[in-house]
Amino acid sequence: MHNRYGDFISTYSGVKEIDYFLAKSLADVMNRADDELLFFSVLACSQALREGHSCLQLAEWAETTQWEQVTEDDIRTGGYQFPSVVDWEQHLSLLSIAPASTHPIVYECGRLYLRRYWHFEDEVVNAIKKYSHEVSFDHSRASHALAQLFGHDSSSTHSADIDWQKVSVANALGKQFCIVTGGPGTGKTTTVTKLLVALCEVFDEPFIIKMVAPTGKAAQRLTESIGNAKAQLQRQHEFSEQVWSSVPDEAMTIHRLLGVIPRHHQFRFNESNRLSLDILLVDEASMVDLPLMARLFRALPEHARVILLGDSNQLPSVAAGSVLADIAPDPHPGYSKSNAALLNALTGYSIPVTTQTSVDHLTKLTKSYRFKDDGGIGQLAKTIITGDIKASWTLLNEVSDELSLTPQGDFNGWLKQLAESYYFPVSQPKDVNVALQQFSGFRFLAATRGGERGVDAINIAIDRAIKRHLSVPIHTLYYHGCPIMINENSYETGLFNGDIGIIWRHEDRLQAAFPVGDGEVRWLSLSRLPSFELVYAMTIHKTQGSEFNRIAIVLPEYHSPILSRELIYTGVTRAKNGLEINCTKHVWSKSIKKRVSRNSGLFDKLYRDKPQIDLF
Repeated sequence: MHNRYGDFISTYSGVKEIDYFLAKSLADVMNRADDELLFFSVLACSQALREGHSCLQLAEWAETTQWEQVTEDDIRTGGYQFPSVVDWEQHLSLLSIAPASTHPIVYECGRLYLRRYWHFEDEVVNAIKKYSHEVSFDHSRASHALAQLFGHDSSSTHSADIDWQKVSVANALGKQFCIVTGGPGTGKTTTVTKLLVALCEVFDEPFIIKMVAPTGKAAQRLTESIGNAKAQLQRQHEFSEQVWSSVPDEAMTIHRLLGVIPRHHQFRFNESNRLSLDILLVDEASMVDLPLMARLFRALPEHARVILLGDSNQLPSVAAGSVLADIAPDPHPGYSKSNAALLNALTGYSIPVTTQTSVDHLTKLTKSYRFKDDGGIGQLAKTIITGDIKASWTLLNEVSDELSLTPQGDFNGWLKQLAESYYFPVSQPKDVNVALQQFSGFRFLAATRGGERGVDAINIAIDRAIKRHLSVPIHTLYYHGCPIMINENSYETGLFNGDIGIIWRHEDRLQAAFPVGDGEVRWLSLSRLPSFELVYAMTIHKTQGSEFNRIAIVLPEYHSPILSRELIYTGVTRAKNGLEINCTKHVWSKSIKKRVSRNSGLFDKLYRDKPQIDLF
């Protein structure tokens, strides 16, 4: 085999050093240093892992040539050609790398894994199966609670008339594991608040309920959303004090719940030291990667109920895996006859029954309360997620109060124009709460961090324009009205990655102000702040779970591998009332055409060839 990375890369273009050394090390460990196909299989598997896949799908790489050298004249040299699937599988079968083996790689059903990630996937599959149990409950009491929370609805046989929020709550009452998905504005947090109330009421127990999210910012938003929904329900409905006290007032990050051990990849709570809880709610589940989901399931007590909440059409996690999309198929395939009959008895609705594989633990919310049915943003989101390039581009070009396509031209002039409208006034109010509210109403979103149309360049351009407007020296780092975003979790200060505040002159000195709800502001000296950056513009990735009154989305001039249908959908659905997009038709079309597809075995292991058992 190849001994030096420098010599290797001269023949095989684009290989990362980390992939090369992992492949070489594993080949050595398995005493097959001269097995070229094994080496390149592991190399490809490592590359796939870096790209977000949890495994290498042999069918996608078979009979392809990878890592070629390509000259400006399109002359191709070097590279490695993988064999056919049949020959490849036959070769791997000789290595004894089935799941039961002890080798550092695993081959299973056309997929090649690093053993660690096969374990993660296997843990999640087994955990979902273990927790997918029916829970008996008082149907009469459940019907009464549902009527209190949702009112009495007449029976409906038309799916458009079904209140899926009510169905979601009814469906989860009898499940130890459930998933509630839905797009922005479909009322996921309102629904799950009612679900927590219903669980406490129907089972009449003082449950220990924990609410978590993948990031500090998402946890903060969940705290606010659940708090607001709970307060509204308390004004509208009469339940016991035990019910209200059981619904928590604060969410936390998954890492904080599990107990971070400094400089260690394991957590304090695990399979040997279980969490003390009865119900776990995980919000923004699309952002949870495969290893973290596995470690979360490890730490759960046997009796725990698990509720996953999220939008499976949004961007998947930054790290490996797309767990929510894998376990929450879209469109929903339908329910088993027995489950549909139970939901009909509890809600009065005629629930669709499938003759194929049923997914009883999943409910999808479909009605958006944020976007009008005939509104431009909502319609655009639908065309994006269905991949309708022509319809989406037509919508952007129509004259609309909600949607606007910016003509290509003076990009910096366009940035300055929007900055003058939305950012220049931020420093003018006397009350910092007013400034924070003004700033939160608008945001530039970019697909990339680098490049002329990336977050960094936009932030610098707007920062300079505002400094000129305020007559602030160009080299000044901080100034009155400067918005900042925290880049790391800091339990010492109570600030988390994604928290947004503003630098403000307070008590005769510049301090950082962060909103804490109900009009309250938390002040911190600049010296106490964890790592932060300017936030006139944000990457679309960073805005998952956020919403703004108006946004402007900036896409690169040329198509980038990072662009996808899911990225554009996530960005577009951050806007409530106004959306402006700066891009070319070519980049837009290629972005909508491309889907984020991550290889894993979760879906197959959970749903393929699943026996149909109908107990009703």
